[in-house]
Amino acid sequence: MKALLIEGKFNSPTIDFNPTTGLLKIVGRSIPENPVKFYQPLENWICDFIKSNPQDLILFVHLDYLNTHSTECLLILMKKLEAFHKSSNNNVKVSWNFDEDDEDMEALGEDLASIAQVPFEYKEVLED
Repeated sequence: MKALLIEGKFNSPTIDFNPTTGLLKIVGRSIPENPVKFYQPLENWICDFIKSNPQDLILFVHLDYLNTHSTECLLILMKKLEAFHKSSNNNVKVSWNFDEDDEDMEALGEDLASIAQVPFEYKEVLED
């Protein structure tokens, strides 16, 4: 299976999904004009990846902002991970990273964790 790499832009995040390590990174800002169109290939890739029954799968998210529609699309990805985690008992988790003192992004991670029943870890990223 090939990695999924999408270069980030001002309104869309960088995507680096590595099937070898199981590390799926979404980093940047997510306010694409058409979030469903942007996130659909990610959902398709995750569905294909899950079929290979990876022992380790980490969704690493570090966004400085995302709009409501992007949040909905991200939740869909997390629900895919939840279903895989429940059916496989493999090591699946979401690593939710947020900038120092960004209480809104921290709270959003907590909200998503309460909806998607997948292990979550929170990391505050300190600014240099």
